[in-house]
Amino acid sequence: MKAIVLPDYNSNIIRAMKSLQVQDLEIPKPHGPQVLIKVAAAPCNPSDIAFMRGGYDIRKPVPVVMGFECTGTIVETGDDPAALQMIGQRVSCFTQGDENGTWAEYFLTDYRNCLPVRDELDDDQAAALCINPFTAFALFSMAIEKKAGAIIQNAASGQIGIFIRTLARKKRLAVINLVRKEEHIKNLKEEGEKYVLNMNDPGFEMELRHLAYEIRATIAFDAVAGDTAGMMINAMPPGSGLVIYGGLSGKPVGLVNPLDIIFKAKTIRGFNLGDWKKEVGEEHFQKVSEELQELMISRLLVTRIQCTYSLDEVQKALEQYIRNMSSGKILFQP
Repeated sequence: MKAIVLPDYNSNIIRAMKSLQVQDLEIPKPHGPQVLIKVAAAPCNPSDIAFMRGGYDIRKPVPVVMGFECTGTIVETGDDPAALQMIGQRVSCFTQGDENGTWAEYFLTDYRNCLPVRDELDDDQAAALCINPFTAFALFSMAIEKKAGAIIQNAASGQIGIFIRTLARKKRLAVINLVRKEEHIKNLKEEGEKYVLNMNDPGFEMELRHLAYEIRATIAFDAVAGDTAGMMINAMPPGSGLVIYGGLSGKPVGLVNPLDIIFKAKTIRGFNLGDWKKEVGEEHFQKVSEELQELMISRLLVTRIQCTYSLDEVQKALEQYIRNMSSGKILFQP
């Protein structure tokens, strides 16, 4: 089988990308609870970029096949009874274990990493089911549990930002969207978003504070970290919470006012999808999957796909993605 292999980690994103090799590997054999998936499509996520640079929380022994997520059909299984029942099923899967990844013609994983996919959900959407939609759902659930009057989010034009806005619209919950480009401001306002702030404006922090207090924005979702995190939590009312789920800036959290944390009961916490999945349990995770698939089939939730590529086009594909991450996912279709 063909596979995209990372020979070693490299903090320089260009060198890491150029080091990737398309290799011919032996198709793996499933044992016990393992299933072999014939891959139909596999996306590139920000976590994949961080992984190849060695800056992600997951570090696998190298060389290793890239990719955390995919969709495809189970064509062979081990002898575990539960795995055997899944033969022939179309699935979406996500794993960050030590095994080879999904950017290949075949992918071997534990059957418990797979979600059955409905026939009405096309490969493009099924390929990106397991990370962004679930992350957005989990984050939005936190806002509901907190009974927040409104949400603040940065990276508002990104895929998770789009999903959160969609879920919030269904529940009539206000969202303060933070962006840095004029084109994103224009697009969000054309989509009907009431609150869109440009983080490059001189009066941004004061405007955010005024708005956060006015509409009781007591929860914020941060995909960027760096000084942006401090700006967000500092602007929020007492009792507010900041949830960091990404580190796109590549910088540590900064500018946090410690007196706000001490005297205004503000909190900062992290979110990791794998931990959330364990916390809610398999039964709830399956129910969420059904709900998300229904929303995706009805096109209320849609993952933007900007381009599709063969495995042999890995260099071209990643160059496109790195230059235009806000334009949507790129997919590898073996």
